[in-house]
Amino acid sequence: MTAPVVFAPLEAAPVGPLFRPYAAEKASHSAASRRVRKASNQLPQNNAQSSDASALNLIQSSLLESLHQGVIVTSCSLKPLYWNARARQLCQHLAGSDVQPLELPTAVAEVCRRLMRHDRLSELPLILECQTATGQTIRMNARWLHLADDRGTQQPYILILLENCNDLLQEEVRIERKKYDLTEREAEVWMLLRQEYSYQDVAKLLQISLNTVKTHVKNVYAKKRSCQGREKFWCGE
Repeated sequence: MTAPVVFAPLEAAPVGPLFRPYAAEKASHSAASRRVRKASNQLPQNNAQSSDASALNLIQSSLLESLHQGVIVTSCSLKPLYWNARARQLCQHLAGSDVQPLELPTAVAEVCRRLMRHDRLSELPLILECQTATGQTIRMNARWLHLADDRGTQQPYILILLENCNDLLQEEVRIERKKYDLTEREAEVWMLLRQEYSYQDVAKLLQISLNTVKTHVKNVYAKKRSCQGREKFWCGE
């Protein structure tokens, strides 16, 4: 006797529980793969960013060291936080010492104190000139510098720029000599006049007659007038 065949409707099996372990495993592998790919993609970017930051710091340091100006950044307690080689050299002249100073010279500290007596929000610089024992005139330009700390809070610092006025004048006269084709004697006379010497003083210093001084000055002004309104190129030395 053949057993009866009974057809009964099959209830739909819950698909979720059946495939959830596999799906979870697959999702886990996919997420891990995405993290690996993301980390792999970020690694070169992080390295590139780190390399760019290092290069930028190097460029900034090189630029500051190549300036003809002395650059000092100090706290309000007058503790130097940064100064480039030119600043240390000029501070050495101001201190009248053969040894590079470890703290701000008196003249630089004084201009900082004067600035601190003013409004800290002011963007106007305080400028002071001081003459060294060797006759060099040092110009000090102090202003407020606000920088953010690690927490993003703005902290006040003082930025001081130092310039040797004598060196600046010599550089300007050297350029003018090239630009206007001045002779060596004309440049010497012009240099002394730029230092506010009188014609008589120039004649005594260079041991030439007063008329010769006037002739050199006349030639300088004539050469300068001849170059007005014209472009002129020259090679620096």
